[in-house]
Amino acid sequence: MKTIKSLLLIAAAMFTTASYAQVDQTFSFVDKDGKEVKSGTVMTVNTIEEDPISGEDMIPTGLYVKNNTKEKQGVGAFFNIKKMDNGSFQICFPQLCMSGINVCGMDRTKGGSMNAGQVKSLSAEWFPKADGVCEVEFKLELYNINTNKFGVESYERVEEEDMEYPMPSVTVNFVKGATAINGIKDGENVEVTGIYDATGKQIQTTQKGLNIVKFSNGKTVKIVK
Repeated sequence: MKTIKSLLLIAAAMFTTASYAQVDQTFSFVDKDGKEVKSGTVMTVNTIEEDPISGEDMIPTGLYVKNNTKEKQGVGAFFNIKKMDNGSFQICFPQLCMSGINVCGMDRTKGGSMNAGQVKSLSAEWFPKADGVCEVEFKLELYNINTNKFGVESYERVEEEDMEYPMPSVTVNFVKGATAINGIKDGENVEVTGIYDATGKQIQTTQKGLNIVKFSNGKTVKIVK
């Protein structure tokens, strides 16, 4: 695994939080430790890993999806690629893969099922070919599971207008390279004034999971490693 550690790349992980409206609780986004990532979150990831199949560099979301109910549920994911400077995008959720996507636009995965209480990786990655940014909005979708007389399941997407509350959504900014930084102005003298874990405890350096980094220019960054 190759991890980008420069201060500027940490500063690139600018985090903003939308006002969290009430959402459907059937499914939620969570991090690797099972902590909920609130609907409306905008996060940036910049950890580069090596794809085990192709050997290419990729940047994963680090996000998982949890079935919060006590029964099997149907689920899928809508995604909107708002910006992709280069490379390609891939998502393998909940069962089938959509890979080699190299243009901006909206699409959705096919529906699948998750068992009661199951946590499953979102398995969405950007494969950068050069420095840049890929911005993707993800929104979970609910599916009815229909079973025929032979026991074969099929999935029917539930339209959001038929639901009491919308499904959770998050936006992920995948970032590679210092030239992709938007949050820090060129030549700005910025120092880290504090690093904290998800519980608010101050730590000496960034660690795996959620990190909250405060800078001398007043900006606060949340980094998922």
